[in-house]
Amino acid sequence: MGEPISAAFRQTHMCAMVLPQHRCGGRFGFRKIRCDNKRLDCRCASVGMGAAIRGEAIGGDMSRPSAFAFALAALIAGMAVDASAAVSKRFGGFSVACDDSLNCAASAQAVNPDKASVFVLQRAPESRARWTVSISTLGVLADRDRPVALSVDNGVDITLRPVSDYAPFVNPSDYYVVSPSALDRLMLQVQRGHMLRFSFIDIAGAPHSDRFPLDGLAAALNEIDRQQGRIPGDRRAGPPVGLPEAPDVDVGAHLAAAGVPPRLLELHLATTACEAPDAAGLADAQPLIAPLSDTATLYAIPCFRNASGLASRLYLIESGEIGGMTPLVFAGFSDRLGWYGVDALTAVAYDAASRRLTGEGSDDHGCAFRGEWTFTDTAFRLDRLSAATSCGASASGWKDVYPNP
Repeated sequence: MGEPISAAFRQTHMCAMVLPQHRCGGRFGFRKIRCDNKRLDCRCASVGMGAAIRGEAIGGDMSRPSAFAFALAALIAGMAVDASAAVSKRFGGFSVACDDSLNCAASAQAVNPDKASVFVLQRAPESRARWTVSISTLGVLADRDRPVALSVDNGVDITLRPVSDYAPFVNPSDYYVVSPSALDRLMLQVQRGHMLRFSFIDIAGAPHSDRFPLDGLAAALNEIDRQQGRIPGDRRAGPPVGLPEAPDVDVGAHLAAAGVPPRLLELHLATTACEAPDAAGLADAQPLIAPLSDTATLYAIPCFRNASGLASRLYLIESGEIGGMTPLVFAGFSDRLGWYGVDALTAVAYDAASRRLTGEGSDDHGCAFRGEWTFTDTAFRLDRLSAATSCGASASGWKDVYPNP
């Protein structure tokens, strides 16, 4: 793969170039972007109610010429600190950059307004080296157990299966095409087309369709041929050589860091029962995000604050074969109403080891209850519920109402 890329590629202000005012993974609107340029570690800075919400670190081991490193180098388009370390040129939607060892890449950024993904074709200087093809999703992780799809100009999809057809290398969000037959098809199509679409499902079950302009690709690849001293036209591609496989992802940690998905936030904000996220009572409130299984995630989103404490609405996102978002309703009890349903709980807590959820609620007269539920693959099972013996602030005792005392 050639020598490591130069320090000039690693230490310029690449985060801001790759992520200019994109929506970060936070839950309440836009976030500022904070970068460590030495590590290329870009995260969402905390703002108000999202203080604990940060986007995924999109850096990694930058001592290797990964797709992400080259994408950043190409996108700075001539802004490298040391001009001798890189040659950057623009060709339509593509930027070309080479390091001082002539590892070269052509990169195009997604045209979706809320995306920072980068499509990268790179090649080492050795005469027998082949092109590698990758997409860096930069902050969004694809579900590695699902296929992804590539298509050019809305044509027939090239479906890529995990491991055999595509795999992440170096960084968890750098996805390389590794299937020789898929690479052959793709290289033919991208040289003739105008728009590449990359479709995938992320680890939270949300669909994505990133679009990359292909205008200028032929000229960009010819420029790399010229810089590497090759006869123009060699477009053979292959899997990456010498790059380590990306490490496994802590799904729970990633989901917590990514915050509430925008589609779920939109659903949550559609209810008039909840206060605005920037309301004074919710200024320091944080969501509870917990994986329930390999495909299910619990989100408890702050809704309002009253004398009983912070109340949250709870949702289940299922990313399995039959996915979706489900607002959760829990059983409550009071002597006045008997059994009833409630869609907001206070004092919400979840224990992953036991899969036990605890929370409290009350009816419209302040008659409180306490409940315990266990997640059982698809739903929460009520295990225990106690009701206050009196209502309002004067409540002084509790009685068990389920199971029957």
